[in-house]
Formats: sequence, C-alpha cells, structure tokens
Amino acid sequence: MLVLKDVEVTIEGKTSRLRALFNSGSSFTIMGYEILGERFGEVKVRKLPETVEAFLLNGQKMIIDGYVDAEIRIEEYRIYDRIYLSKGVVKEIILKGERKPMPELIIGAPTLETWGLELDLKTGEVISRGTLIL
Repeated sequence: MLVLKDVEVTIEGKTSRLRALFNSGSSFTIMGYEILGERFGEVKVRKLPETVEAFLLNGQKMIIDGYVDAEIRIEEYRIYDRIYLSKGVVKEIILKGERKPMPELIIGAPTLETWGLELDLKTGEVISRGTLIL
C-alpha cells in the first residue's frame, strides 16, 4: 500500500516539511543524503556497522550506510523514529516509462507497525491504531 502525505520532520532541532511516501512494502524509513543536507544542513549522521542493500520502486539498487533519529509529525500525531540514509536515493525515477518525482522521505513498514499506523487507500489517510503522542 502506498500513500503520499506532507509531514513535518525535526532533526537536531531543525524542522522541515517533507513529502513522504507511506509504503507498507518498504523495509526502511529512508531519506537521501542530498535531501538531508538541503533540508537540515549540518547534522550528525551515525554510520551503520555494515552497509545494507535496498531497492527503489523501479528496481534500482541503493546502499544504506547511515541514519539519523528524528521526530516526525503526521497531522496531529508525533512519533520518534530512525531515518536511514543512502546516497542512492534520487529525486526522480523512471517508472513504467514515465519520469516520476521521488518523495523526500519514505516511511516504511517497521515505522508503521511500531507506531500502530495503518494506510487507508480509499481516502489516502494515515490512521492511528496504536499509541501516538499528541
């Protein structure tokens, strides 16, 4: 399931509004280093002990090698989660022969499950079924 929504992300006291793709098929909540730098400037990136391979919707491989911890506001809800980072996250992809802009943040299944969030494909809403901070 996929839902696009604007969210507010705060990293080390710096806040930015990002276009997020809620993707229950994604194993990670992820952002590109380029977006991180453009939207949040200098922040401390923690490196993973080992790199991890992942794939975009179009099958393009990317390497995840770092992360930041963030506060993410989804409508009136506030959650705290880890955002993994990759240099391989591009600003647009070609999907079924068409250029499509990539969201600035992909919110994956572990974040959805941890915070009790569900996606309503009919309305495009994110629904809370768990305990979120208001």
